Amino acid sequence: MRAVFLASIVIGAWSLEGVSPDEIYKQDECRDDGLSLLQVTARKTAEAAGNFFDDAVMQGEMCQTGIRGGRYCCAASCGQCGGRGCQNRPGGGNRCCTNQMRRSGRRCTGPNMDGCMIPQNAGGNANARGMGKGKGMGMGRGPSPRPEPTIPPVDINNAELVAELGLCENSISLDNVLHSNLGGAGPDSGSADLTYASVLPGTNLVVTATSPYTPNSLNPAGGVMRNGARNGFGVINMASGSSVDLTFSLQDAATGEPKIIENFVFTLVDGDHGMSHESRESFIVTGFTSYALDRESTLTVENALDDDDSRAAGNGRATFVSTLRGSKQDNPESALALTRLQSRRSVTFLFENKAEFKVTAAERNYANPQGRNIFFTGASNLVCPREATCSSYVCPARMRQRQNAEFTVCASRPCTIADQDTCCVAGNLPRVMAPVEFIQESSESTKSDSFSY
Repeated sequence: MRAVFLASIVIGAWSLEGVSPDEIYKQDECRDDGLSLLQVTARKTAEAAGNFFDDAVMQGEMCQTGIRGGRYCCAASCGQCGGRGCQNRPGGGNRCCTNQMRRSGRRCTGPNMDGCMIPQNAGGNANARGMGKGKGMGMGRGPSPRPEPTIPPVDINNAELVAELGLCENSISLDNVLHSNLGGAGPDSGSADLTYASVLPGTNLVVTATSPYTPNSLNPAGGVMRNGARNGFGVINMASGSSVDLTFSLQDAATGEPKIIENFVFTLVDGDHGMSHESRESFIVTGFTSYALDRESTLTVENALDDDDSRAAGNGRATFVSTLRGSKQDNPESALALTRLQSRRSVTFLFENKAEFKVTAAERNYANPQGRNIFFTGASNLVCPREATCSSYVCPARMRQRQNAEFTVCASRPCTIADQDTCCVAGNLPRVMAPVEFIQESSESTKSDSFSY
């Protein structure tokens, strides 16, 4: 049986010889449908090969008497490997908490050992695909096998690690704009920055432009008037055909001094571009430890410095480029209730022991001048549990869902009868909602490339 399986892997790999990874995984910028048969075959072949040689040969021999949690082996007495409150389970933090195992650097050396990490090779960076083919799900594998760092970087695609670190509960909040004068463009006077107050307890977030900043000037009600906050998202307006280098600095709210935060997540949302085929929106992000993308992300990852050594040192760097068109009709409403389309256009980063990080945003090759809004927030449902929205609530007889139910968040998860008044309105005819993806694609065929923010 093993011989047959090995032969199928070899045949599958040979059949894809000469086809570059970019050609296999590339998605049509104007389509939002499923993968082609070639893509599915390629992924299954690659995953089967990687899983067999890495997992079955080495990792499958480990953790015979413990509980597996990704690459971690917890004691059987833990009941669950990792997650919130792991230190309080029988066995204690050293044998039940994945982050404590990671920080200890302890590797499993035998099948009956627990409280340890299952060894693996460090991630390479060939073809800018070092961290899971650019999808943020690499587990440290790469085309250049070498010993990984003694203490590997945190991977926020591991839900147990995210829970242990409290990244969802202790997230940046962007609701309170203290000052808006990014790049000295107004509308406020004074210091040339965009400042959000109390993003974390006793902490402000100050955004400064270290290169010329050009907002949209076509719409008197748009441009810098858009800068600030909306539904928990930070917003920065940009003119098409421009780029800007931004520094995001965390400062003590009382003293204004840099404030190092042990760990926090930051999400760039709504990575899309205009109607012109050549237009693109891109972000270069520097200083991260880890990042997470949707498994069907529409963002391409380029020029990535995301090998294990760079990320463990907090020096990750990568460029994220849009491949789908979009407009203000599909802008996000809730970071923890992103639609499928919004999730596919977003990326969440983990920063550790940082007081600042840098983002270069660019809007290129638009057919007509216009404004574009950049959305950012803290935690998102790329790494945190999804909030329930009213679209998931079934209204009783003689009632129907309210307009924008897909964007209205329930007070609890899942929605309960206590959310009925929030989600439902009197009426016999149900409101039939077209998926956001359908609305997006339909609007593309009728809109020009000249709307302004």
